[in-house]
Amino acid sequence: MQSEPRDIPLANPRHEEYCRHRVEGMTQRQAMLAAYPDRARWKPETVDKRACELEADGKVKGRIAALKRAAAEKATTTRAEVLAGMSETFEAGISRIRGAGADRPLDYTAVSAVTQLGKTLLDALPEDAPEERGEFTRDFALLIGRDFFRPHMLMATGAQTEFWCKGGRGSLKSSWASIELVNHIETHPGEHAAAVMKRKNSLRDAVYAQVVWAIHEMGLDDEYEMPASTFKIRKKSTGQTIFFAGCDDPHKTKGLKPPFGFIGFLWFEESDQFRGMAEIRTVRQSAARGGERTVTVYTYNPPRTRDNWANREADRRRDAGEEVFDSCYTDAPPEWLGAQFIADAEGLKETDEQAYRHEYLGEPVGYGGQVFDRVEFREVTDGEIATFERLHAGQDFGWFPDPWAFTLSEWQPGQHRVITFAELGGNKVLPTEAAARIRAALTWSDGKSPDGSPKEPAYHRLRVLSDDAAPDQIQAQRDEGVDARGAGKGGLRTMSYRFLQSVTWVIDPKRCPNLAREVREAEFEMDENTGEYSGDYPDGNDHWIDATRYALMDVVTRRGAYKHAGRG
Repeated sequence: MQSEPRDIPLANPRHEEYCRHRVEGMTQRQAMLAAYPDRARWKPETVDKRACELEADGKVKGRIAALKRAAAEKATTTRAEVLAGMSETFEAGISRIRGAGADRPLDYTAVSAVTQLGKTLLDALPEDAPEERGEFTRDFALLIGRDFFRPHMLMATGAQTEFWCKGGRGSLKSSWASIELVNHIETHPGEHAAAVMKRKNSLRDAVYAQVVWAIHEMGLDDEYEMPASTFKIRKKSTGQTIFFAGCDDPHKTKGLKPPFGFIGFLWFEESDQFRGMAEIRTVRQSAARGGERTVTVYTYNPPRTRDNWANREADRRRDAGEEVFDSCYTDAPPEWLGAQFIADAEGLKETDEQAYRHEYLGEPVGYGGQVFDRVEFREVTDGEIATFERLHAGQDFGWFPDPWAFTLSEWQPGQHRVITFAELGGNKVLPTEAAARIRAALTWSDGKSPDGSPKEPAYHRLRVLSDDAAPDQIQAQRDEGVDARGAGKGGLRTMSYRFLQSVTWVIDPKRCPNLAREVREAEFEMDENTGEYSGDYPDGNDHWIDATRYALMDVVTRRGAYKHAGRG
């Protein structure tokens, strides 16, 4: 009788020994060292690399699967049989209890012994193995939004390796990208992955948190090492690494050198923040060395201005016959986003349709390179100011030539409007002098007394959200009675700029001449070589803009604008 294929050992005895050790429960490294003792002198990462390469071989993979099936068939006692035996024992015991009499005492000792034996077997035996499902599988219909069914199919079949994905808030594009990244690690044991953003200080709360979320959603928490202190995630059994990199200088992309193999999956998050495709190509060339092909995913919220390079790149790809994948929160399951998200979106649609179209539908609604195209320069009257109820103060520290800058604004959420009506500033202003000027700006009379006379002016101790980079100046102002606090601006520059772009911003040019000048002059940076506007916001002539951003930072973070982790 001819032996079935699963009973035939591998021709290479060491490969056969490796397979048997793996079935016995050893890790890849342990099995490799057991089959090749002379490799104990090798570096652990080299052993892992060879083990990963060996197990990727079709014959070795098939042999391990065959040995697992054979081992499973040797188990003659199942949990069902144990339960059946215990049931029979209990039934017999009940029967004897019912028929017991003086001449037929019940043998409690025997019943107790058999019952205890059954419990012991249940604890010792493994759970019944489910029907083998072959390669790693997940029901992606439960994990990704319907806008991503087609790109998932193209990626899974290998029909396409580059994916340009854009959409507004809650469109699930970042969720999809992170799930595909983890899936690539699971299905390509000899390859690694990287998630890249323009700015390093955005990594932890964005792509890193998003990939951790994806690992959890796929039920793989125990398979990965995810130390919070590093920007690397490692698959325990294979040594594969997921890298996270910021590209403030794309020519010095560090930390993207895998211990073996190559980076087979590259995700550019917030792609519009790069200066253009030339900069992205520089990063790709550095990260994707040594591989036959690299799957590349680009995700971003379309910038407000139509002339931004990312929006023009999407048009270029469409004109060239390439697919550009659009996604929208309206196609996402509502339970994934939550009732509050939906309510916020619909509320903004009612109060500010243009901002809604940009933030939630992902439409570029502006023109040219002007950063702020929703600004009203007009007089803010004393009577109007007297009605304000949601005041926000902020300051940006400077000395010379950069000035100290302070602004005072009203936030009107119902109208999605910010009104900035006061500013202070100057060069070489000491913290004590700045504190005195702030106290004066926050001192006013609150209406009239019962007899009709004006109330005495009073100091209003508002929080002054400040540049975190100067804790000594913050403390000095607090010593003078000003409630100065750090704004918590870390990694939120883009978010706060986008917030100010999305609102109707009213500025009184007489009361706030410096802020009005900065806002009028603010333009996106332009690449001199291509003539295209980048996604970079101006830096250097934005001191009163920064003060206003800091003043509203608590509103920005409370609204959760442009958050990444989870269903983003």
